[in-house]
Amino acid sequence: MYNSIALIRKDFMLTRKFILLLIPYYLIMGYMNAEAYTVFSLFPAMLLLINSCTIDMQHNNQKFLVTLPVPRQRLIQAKYMTLIPFSLFSLTCTILLYLVAFTMGKLDEPLRWRELGIATAAFPLLASIYLPLYYWLGQKGMQIVNFIFIMVIMLNFTAITSLSKRFPALAEWISTGRLDNVLLIAIGVLAYLVIIYSSYLISSRIYMHKDI
Repeated sequence: MYNSIALIRKDFMLTRKFILLLIPYYLIMGYMNAEAYTVFSLFPAMLLLINSCTIDMQHNNQKFLVTLPVPRQRLIQAKYMTLIPFSLFSLTCTILLYLVAFTMGKLDEPLRWRELGIATAAFPLLASIYLPLYYWLGQKGMQIVNFIFIMVIMLNFTAITSLSKRFPALAEWISTGRLDNVLLIAIGVLAYLVIIYSSYLISSRIYMHKDI
């Protein structure tokens, strides 16, 4: 457990300078589009993940990590566990953005916490696609992948609207908090966990057999 915490801390150390630049940029951009603050919760977390993975590749950190007395599977576990503090950091930034906009009169509505929760939960799903590609392609193809995922982040503003149209039950829960189909929600949560766990297994299999 201590090894995992140290590896998570390593990712934050890699991105500490980036975080200092990200926070003011995020607050300024978010304030300019304050009414869409909920979908901004995906922005910091995904950029932190991309930045930490990019720095790992640029400095060949993987070659050093595999020499440590730590199983490769533990390295993968730590990378996926990093998604939790990244998500919490992103959520905190979004709440701070809301409070700033509310205090300055840019917003006058209660915090849309259900919509914010869905947007925040979208980050681990995107990361579940990104991380296997990161371990599979390595430095050769990740520049293209990073560009694609940054474009996805920029286009995520329409994601919740699209989901609401496709899943009326989800739209009703976002607006009223009422759940008419508990089974459907349970299936959705189960599918969410299966996707993340499957991504972890794929990344582990790739990394265990990769020549670094």
